Amino acid sequence: MQYPQVDNDIPFADYPPTFEDFKERVETMFRSIAEIADEIEVTDEDIINARAVVTGTVDPTPKLLSSPGAVVHVKAILDEYDKTVVQSAAQIRTYVTNRLIADSANPDPRVRLKCYELLGKISDVGLFTDKSEVTLKHRPTEELEQLLRERLMKTINAEDPTILPNPEPLIE
Repeated sequence: MQYPQVDNDIPFADYPPTFEDFKERVETMFRSIAEIADEIEVTDEDIINARAVVTGTVDPTPKLLSSPGAVVHVKAILDEYDKTVVQSAAQIRTYVTNRLIADSANPDPRVRLKCYELLGKISDVGLFTDKSEVTLKHRPTEELEQLLRERLMKTINAEDPTILPNPEPLIE
């Protein structure tokens, strides 16, 4: 029987294995703790570190991502931003309306009043919107032509100080 001979003098790299991108790295880390992800407690420090890593203010070092709580929170942030949040104006409208309804239960009266005001300004509700009415009068073509002729005649017959009322013909 032959036994493989393993060289023990091969130096290990000073850096962790590279991944093509940050998201793939987080996915791999999350898969390793996915079974217990619901039981992991995310601390305030984990949240701060995860936000710093996602925003790019801090490099995603192995030490920062060694905490399972930080990995869970980074994964949650990436999943949230990875979704297509807005697919149409109707979805934005529904989202904003739902958020305003939820925020209208805020204990701060200033926030509640602003939410009520904005909810009232929704075009379907229309409580606090300024309405202006435009009235169009339709006239027959003949009447419009007559009004136009009258104005043209007034313009032509208007007294202009540079024009004499009865100019005399020029004699050569």
